[in-house]
Amino acid sequence: MKFLLTLCCLFTVVFGFAQKSKTQQVFYFKNNGQKVPTVDSADYIRAINIPDSGSTLFGVVDYYRNGKPKLMGKSSTIDPPVFEGQCVTFYGNGKRESVFNYSEGTLSGSGYLFYPNGKLHAGLEYDTTSTKTLEERVRIVSCYDTTGTATTTDGNGRYIDYNIFTNTISEEGAVKNGKPDGEWHGNYPTDKVTYTDTYRDGKFISGYCITANGTRYNYTSRQQSPQFKGGDAAFAALIKKKFKYPATLKNKSTLGVMSFVVDKTGKVSQGRFLGNITPEINKIITAAINASPNWTPSIQNGLPVSSSWIVTTTFGAAAPTKNQGKK
Repeated sequence: MKFLLTLCCLFTVVFGFAQKSKTQQVFYFKNNGQKVPTVDSADYIRAINIPDSGSTLFGVVDYYRNGKPKLMGKSSTIDPPVFEGQCVTFYGNGKRESVFNYSEGTLSGSGYLFYPNGKLHAGLEYDTTSTKTLEERVRIVSCYDTTGTATTTDGNGRYIDYNIFTNTISEEGAVKNGKPDGEWHGNYPTDKVTYTDTYRDGKFISGYCITANGTRYNYTSRQQSPQFKGGDAAFAALIKKKFKYPATLKNKSTLGVMSFVVDKTGKVSQGRFLGNITPEINKIITAAINASPNWTPSIQNGLPVSSSWIVTTTFGAAAPTKNQGKK
């Protein structure tokens, strides 16, 4: 379901570090989430405000370059944010795009999507007791077309998603008891690719896509995360070989987050390291990430796609490597 993959991209929250600040902090980002050093090269600006009296949560406000709000929420950390409570995003025209609730950075409870014209698009519910994937935890409660006509009510009907730039249907399929059921049809207009996915009681069964030249690809796994030969632990070990850990910190461990983009050819770029070793080593780690050997790219609907990926590991002490992906 493409709309849920979009949510993964926009709202997947990575591991954050607890930080305290007595002043407002400002960060600059590109639309793909890459942090940039100056406002002139940014697509949007993030302001982190100190917690209100009696609260431990930082205020997070993203702004478009025109000064209009892009996101408003609360976070338990500064960079990257781990959202708590209600988070609202906005289109460039100032109207709401989504309203979601979070618990420790995880989507929970009710959520709502809106069209750029301000009308409600869909109502969703998230199961917080399950350890399943985001798509498996979400239930589609309602859906409406751009005119406000209901297409799904009480979890049954048809889900319709639109490309807001072309105002055409980008994905649609039957919904039964809040879950996809039967064939879902979608497209990637930029690549001129169409796809058909088959679900049964919310479970993905199989699918196929047809490319611009008419080639058909069948798949039994709708999406696959990017993979490094030997896994994330092998990638972390490779990065650690690029520098010598300071002797003065040898008895201390530092948990670091390495984030980057794996494009559809497997090339790594936009490397970023969130950790606190030394400025020199932080730069070495960032350079090592960007110099990584090619990965096996992420697969979506049978075709390779670019995706963001995150690997967390402990420097200075033996510990398991973890990962969290963003598709």
